[in-house]
Amino acid sequence: MNEFYQAKFKELFIEFTRYVIEQPDFAALIPQDAQVVLLDQKDPAYSLQAIKSAQQANQTDDESNRPIVYIEVREMAPIQSRLRKVELLDSPPEYAIS
Repeated sequence: MNEFYQAKFKELFIEFTRYVIEQPDFAALIPQDAQVVLLDQKDPAYSLQAIKSAQQANQTDDESNRPIVYIEVREMAPIQSRLRKVELLDSPPEYAIS
């Protein structure tokens, strides 16, 4: 998988992890020790690469017949900053100066 798709996978993985923490009923649908393949409905080329990578990983998996689940991400909310209380300074504050 190329670097762009690896970065995309990392982003999807982080968001998926947050989702299953917030949605335990959905998480319960995923079999124990399953290989999770994250797909992007809006990016078929990425999804194809994700499936190919999962198939390659499955060939060398130490657990035979590991269940595979495909998670189709259909929509993501816009990225928002979590910053609060931000201030523009003309010079560095005392705590940042040695």
